[in-house]
Amino acid sequence: MSAAARTLATYLALLALLAATVGSAFVELGLGNAVLNVAIAAVKSVLVVVVFMRFLSGDALPRLAAAAMLLWLAILFGLTLAARLA
Repeated sequence: MSAAARTLATYLALLALLAATVGSAFVELGLGNAVLNVAIAAVKSVLVVVVFMRFLSGDALPRLAAAAMLLWLAILFGLTLAARLA
């Protein structure tokens, strides 16, 4: 797939995810709305990082930094959950 086609496909996918986000605002799902919108936002973030930032084809250092960030984020979420349950 050429770079232009990949960019266009990503743009269309981001527009579809935007429509899904807007559409979810009109559906009463209770807590499911927040979960759904966070999942949609995560997919959007992954698309932008992988396609536009060329994350997978770059050097190893940005991937290592991203892995460290995810580990730190997991630690923070775990500590927050532990404090909330205590």
